[in-house]
Amino acid sequence: MSEQPVSLRGPVTLGGGIALHAFSHAYATMLVPLYLLVAADLKLPGIRAVALLVTIYGVAYCLFSYVAGVLADRMNRRNLLAIGLLTNALVVIGIGLSRRYELLVVLVVLGGLCGTLFHPAANALIPEHFPGSPGMAIGLLGIGAGIGFYAGPQYAGWRAQSATWHWGWIADWQRPFIELGFAGIVGALLFFLTARETSTPHRRRKSSARLGTVLRRRVIIIAIVLGLRDFVGIAALSLSSVYLLKAQHRTSAQAGFVLGAMTLLGVIGNPLAVWLTGGARRLPALTTVLILSAISIALVPLAPAAWTLAALCVFQTLQLGSYAISDAAMLERVSPVVRGRVVGLFLTLAGTFAYTGPWLMGLWTDSFGSRGDHPAAYLAPYITLGIGIAVAAFSVPVIARLGEPDPNAIEPITEISPATMEPAM
Repeated sequence: MSEQPVSLRGPVTLGGGIALHAFSHAYATMLVPLYLLVAADLKLPGIRAVALLVTIYGVAYCLFSYVAGVLADRMNRRNLLAIGLLTNALVVIGIGLSRRYELLVVLVVLGGLCGTLFHPAANALIPEHFPGSPGMAIGLLGIGAGIGFYAGPQYAGWRAQSATWHWGWIADWQRPFIELGFAGIVGALLFFLTARETSTPHRRRKSSARLGTVLRRRVIIIAIVLGLRDFVGIAALSLSSVYLLKAQHRTSAQAGFVLGAMTLLGVIGNPLAVWLTGGARRLPALTTVLILSAISIALVPLAPAAWTLAALCVFQTLQLGSYAISDAAMLERVSPVVRGRVVGLFLTLAGTFAYTGPWLMGLWTDSFGSRGDHPAAYLAPYITLGIGIAVAAFSVPVIARLGEPDPNAIEPITEISPATMEPAM
């Protein structure tokens, strides 16, 4: 197989990273619109038992992120990403073949461990291909988050009700897992064949650079505070699923459509958020977006049913945009040789806490009993989530203390215009 021209390595690897990002978030959210179907099929005691599977997957996904970050700073990140998706896809197929709850618990743990390789490796690899515009590279990589959050719930809810093929004991809710699992295998192989590592002098696996006590402490503080934003982002999907299924009496397909569509604007919102907030605008914009996101999520249950999708779209567009802005702000302030570990440390703390959200939302909404059929019951949890995002805005001054962006790497013309991004030579 011939090598790609140097000028194409960055764009091709970025495109593959976007695809892998989509699979990563699609797999993590497929169960969300299927809560009632799975609980009924497996005869589980309430939604919280199914939501717990999402929490377990996410905790396993994030808990070992720092280990994944160490690997990303020292090993071939292209290979790590391909292996992570391939093994995750095999686990997803396994979920589609098992109807024992105990085995599902084991499988979601394995799936989370496979998925944990993605963010540390991708967030280190992709910006290194574009040293003149690392923030914009992160913004474009974020397109995959919008696609994945859209495709996971949308596809799962749709295929659980519309798929007509039958195979032994496979239940309706399991079909989308088998189908997307095989798609992930193909995606992993294509990424392995087309993506490339960089050839820059600062190869992480040959570097002895350390995070340092000060940097480590500041990343931990950011993770604790900004992690409230991450908690809300994950919890809101589960809360909204229950709200749609029970308070608005929608089907799994309808709930999947809303949960998927609410994230679709992130496809353009993530790169646009970075494009609009280059240089000194980055951190003030992050504060603004977090406050607006807090207000929008608190108002969701007050919107008429016909406007629920619009209300959730506003929230999720702001929420996903905040991820792109904060990731860009952090990574452009730290050395490329430690980016994998910075991402890994952040996700280990913020992500692990965030993924308690599905179970807590399931527990909270199960406690409603018959009140869960009325939208007013959901006002308290939605307001609580809004408060959480507002508090997360206090992370911005700490991000600023990570250091100044490299002035040679963040020239406005290269940072804020995707068309002028120059790949590493």
